[in-house]
Amino acid sequence: MVTFWGTCLPASAALQGGQSHALATQEFFCRAGYDRQKCEQHIAQLKAVLIQYPVGTPEHWRWVVVPSEDWQPLVQSLHLNRESPAFSDITERETFLEDALFFVQPRRTDELVRHFRTPFDQLLSAAVSHELGHAICHGSSEAIANRVAEQLRSGKHPDCAGNMKSLTPIDELYLHSQSPGFPRF
Repeated sequence: MVTFWGTCLPASAALQGGQSHALATQEFFCRAGYDRQKCEQHIAQLKAVLIQYPVGTPEHWRWVVVPSEDWQPLVQSLHLNRESPAFSDITERETFLEDALFFVQPRRTDELVRHFRTPFDQLLSAAVSHELGHAICHGSSEAIANRVAEQLRSGKHPDCAGNMKSLTPIDELYLHSQSPGFPRF
């Protein structure tokens, strides 16, 4: 989709031993012009979330943090859900995360907490695990990504096939509208 970002931080920076090995093929970026110190803090938070899951991240994946003021124009230009603070491009092996997931921004944070019915301190984990669901299962199914995200957050190994494999798009839409336990990122 889009690859126009700068300020790469090596995956091994600020990590020790097995942690850096688990993220060895990952690349982390912040949008060009992003404050370097904030970028390093947010990347460290992202890495801490990624290493807590029972499976490694997909190899050669890029993680991009985007300032909130640039987020809405980006998702609008790509015709994506304006409420979502994260999205992945499976073919390009990239996940984009709005920086509102990393620190409180009063208006946007309130909106995300209310929309996803998730406390602020759990938003980053919920968004990352959901996007990992898409990446691990190589698909766009929101129901499967939600189920895999829950498995990851519960410390289980992901099962992409599971019982939701046969849901029709209408069934999936109904599931999303009825289930407050599934954050749709």
